[in-house]
Amino acid sequence: MKKVMILGAGIYQVPIIKKAMEMGFETIAVSPDGNYPGLKIADKVYNIDVRDGEAILKIAREEGICGITTDQTDIAVRTVAYVAEKMGIPGIGFECAKLFTDKYLMRTKTTQLGLPTIPFKMVGSYEEAESFFKEIGGDVIIKPVDNQGSRGIFFISSIEMLKDHFEESKGYSASGNVIIEKHIKGPEFEVDSILVDYEEKTLMYADTDLYDIPDVFASRTRLYPSVADDKVVEKLLKLNHDIITGFGLKQGLTHSEYIMDEEDGEIYLIEAAARGGGSFISSDIARLQTGVDTSQFLIELATGTAKSIPEFDSCLCHCGYVTFYLPEGVVEDVTGIEEVKALPFVKKHLLDDIYVGLETESFSDKSARNVIISAADSREGLLANIEKIKELLQIKVKTTEGTKGPIWE
Repeated sequence: MKKVMILGAGIYQVPIIKKAMEMGFETIAVSPDGNYPGLKIADKVYNIDVRDGEAILKIAREEGICGITTDQTDIAVRTVAYVAEKMGIPGIGFECAKLFTDKYLMRTKTTQLGLPTIPFKMVGSYEEAESFFKEIGGDVIIKPVDNQGSRGIFFISSIEMLKDHFEESKGYSASGNVIIEKHIKGPEFEVDSILVDYEEKTLMYADTDLYDIPDVFASRTRLYPSVADDKVVEKLLKLNHDIITGFGLKQGLTHSEYIMDEEDGEIYLIEAAARGGGSFISSDIARLQTGVDTSQFLIELATGTAKSIPEFDSCLCHCGYVTFYLPEGVVEDVTGIEEVKALPFVKKHLLDDIYVGLETESFSDKSARNVIISAADSREGLLANIEKIKELLQIKVKTTEGTKGPIWE
């Protein structure tokens, strides 16, 4: 039996592990040890850090894999590319993978391509950051150059805030470097693409709405397709095409986030990823929007059997996700979960792990969000679905400040 190696075994990698098994491959999951659901279903497991390229290459050679892939996580992208390149099996190339996983390289490349780029600087010391902050003369964002999940990102509006957060942001960076860039205000969008042999085609595009929580840079809703003005959408998709092709990506899925400056209408890249979107965007929302089985597509790419972009229709429905956080404390009452799960428009959820007695922790990134995906015939219907979900789902958490419910905004 041919073997496929999949890096990552969290809830968002389960769909691709299952699909590989359905396609008749022996699945080899690589992930640190832990309560990861993919470890329970894969045929074989290696408990290794997915960033350890040399160790994983050694195992891949010993196992004689015919393909290696990942989905919905940035952490494994470089290793997948490295192993594929060293073994001579399909991949995107290690240099290209670096470009899609390093925010400094992304900004530098967009500048070289002559595309709109947020004013930025990579810094390794607080002094450099302070100097650039003063040069910008306004609000900035600081972020690690090479992390995922919105960890270590902070909005900075004063020298005092920069002093408070710089070292923390730097601590999230494997390289020890931080990007400091001008803070842009305006609507945010997301674009997903599909590629074979350097040909890029838009899969779908969305409107993104962020939480109104200080230093939590996470989307509370992501709704497809975007209902922005046609000219805005045309400009957005052209910019995405120019970036993805300009970055030299050969194949795979992309997930890119953008912001439009509310002052002049310019659209800027926030970040681009050479993998499918997390929160089931790749595995479930893409199928609702286009009918494409992206998990099957990624396995076929990895094993060299995908020769062209699959035929698909766009905007088959209105769909997307709504998310919520639970405040820090202990869950003392839960009602409505079964009712929400039974709603015909709910297509996927992360509600099964919420129960009375659950101890919840503080949050600052995307990883603690609870995701619910729904679909409708219109944007109005989709928004009505979200309100119905909020109405039904009643969760009480005992906190140090009293009993609180889910955080939706």
